[in-house]
Amino acid sequence: MSESQKIELQRHHKELVKDVASLIDKYRRMMEWDIPESDEREGDRLILEAIQEALDALKKT
Repeated sequence: MSESQKIELQRHHKELVKDVASLIDKYRRMMEWDIPESDEREGDRLILEAIQEALDALKKT
């Protein structure tokens, strides 16, 4: 990654964090619809784990 790419990513860091938080919220709502009594913390942990697995898979490509 070039230095200019790193700088550009740093400029968009807050937006990236906001997008990931929105993604977590999306899947949290989906889990709550399907499992109304779900534990939010445990759900968030599972969602983050699934996102990390997806990121790891994307890294390999």
